[in-house]
Formats: sequence, structure tokens, C-alpha cells
Amino acid sequence: MASSREFPELAVVLEEGGLAWAPAQMWALDDMWPILSMENPRLSRAPSEYFREHFYLTTQPIEEPPKRGQLAQTLQHLDMDSHVLFATDYPHWDFDVPARALPREISPELRQRIHADNACKLYRLAQS
Repeated sequence: MASSREFPELAVVLEEGGLAWAPAQMWALDDMWPILSMENPRLSRAPSEYFREHFYLTTQPIEEPPKRGQLAQTLQHLDMDSHVLFATDYPHWDFDVPARALPREISPELRQRIHADNACKLYRLAQS
């Protein structure tokens, strides 16, 4: 099995899967890591650390919790502000309009990272 050291620049974009599932999945992996570490001794850090380092999630389809602020809270639990990418799903009829895709509780700085900065950094694109 390859390790993070062998592929330090590995980046995996998980598109069209949403992002609300990821915090609970990382918690579960981290919880099981001490118990299962003998099965994979090459993991020197918690699985969530590898996930946060190498995986990117997209906003389409974005979860729309029933209470205002819950999506912002989910992003805090995710703790991957530099690894969330905006995805519109255009030209499908239910595509996300950039100006309305993220709730108001998202800071302008985080909104800028999700809408542009993170993708530019990942894909090594110049920003205007």
C-alpha cells in the first residue's frame, strides 16, 4: 500500500457527493484507528489528517439543513476550509447559482476560498 510520503502531492476531488457526511466519517475512522492500527501499521497519523490533506469536496449537491446556520456548523466540523470547492452542476435544471449557493452565515473570506481560491491553488491557476 502506498503512503502519503510516496505521493505527497496526491489530490483526490470527490465531486457530486456533498460534504455533510465527511465529518462523521472522519470521526469514525479516527475512533477505529487505534484498534485497527496493527492492520495498517504504515499510518503514522490519524486517518482524518490524511483525508484533510489529500481530499477535496465539492459543494454540489450542497446539503440544505432545516435550520439556518447548520451548514456553516457542518463546515466548521469538517475543518477543511482550503479543501472545499464550489461546483455549480450547470447546465442541469437544479444547478447552484454562485451568489445563492452558500448560506449567509459563511464569511466573505471563506466564500471567496470556496468559490475561487481553493480551486486556483489546487489546479495551479493564476488568479486575476
